[in-house]
Amino acid sequence: MDRRSLLALLAASAAAPALAQPGHDLPEDIVHPRASHFAFGPAGDQWRILVGLPDAPSPPQGYSVILSLDGQRTFPLFWRHREARAPQAPVILVAISYEGANRRWRDLTSRSMKPIAPILGYRAAPADRLTGGRADFLAMIGDELLPELARRHPLDRSQMTLYGHSLGGLFVLHALFTRPHLFARYVAADPSVWWNAGESQREAAAFVGGVLAAGGVIDPGIQVMIAQAGRARQNHPHDPTALVRILSGVRGLEVLYRPYPQEDHGSLMVPSTADALDLHLWR
Repeated sequence: MDRRSLLALLAASAAAPALAQPGHDLPEDIVHPRASHFAFGPAGDQWRILVGLPDAPSPPQGYSVILSLDGQRTFPLFWRHREARAPQAPVILVAISYEGANRRWRDLTSRSMKPIAPILGYRAAPADRLTGGRADFLAMIGDELLPELARRHPLDRSQMTLYGHSLGGLFVLHALFTRPHLFARYVAADPSVWWNAGESQREAAAFVGGVLAAGGVIDPGIQVMIAQAGRARQNHPHDPTALVRILSGVRGLEVLYRPYPQEDHGSLMVPSTADALDLHLWR
């Protein structure tokens, strides 16, 4: 599909009614000839990788990719958005879910820390949740999963988007700060910026400092979208606009802040996945 046709299709679909969201605790299975899944990882500690192929042949440079976390919830949304908006766009949908026990707290966080002094808005991880595995999880994605996907399908590794919501959004930011060129676009929807008393802000400041020390520009450029449900509460531990202020102004980093004042933390996933798809398609 050429760019003009794609933009026309997206414009036409913009007026379509919002897609209904399945219940938060009732994952929806997509049953379709172009949707599949496979187990990935060591025995007893595997992820379920969901794959949604487009109704389009691969372009010469390979398919672009949207990789989403919490795949049991995000994959159905991305699938239905793409099928409604641009079913013939050469974009593969990939989502990471779990086989058996849900280990998302482990995968998506750094080690949970307790502050020495009380901090306003501080929250700790539930006592029964393991934390601290995000470095291994990111290494799995970048060094194992993406090469495996490239073995199975022709991919354009320069045109990939990473999407995450809540703790997944926190992980997306960490991936940006530590392996910025692993993806071309990063979408963090209501990221858990409260984690470890604002750890993501400290990571962002260190990232910006590193960019400035290395010449002050990110090349090739990267897009990052930060979405927020409800109304902004500046200087509040749950407010991600501080990250927007820290990251804005870095050359080569296009920062998009998308407020959704009518949405709550859970319902934000529907419009934010739609906007993530559009950001990917309109590149």
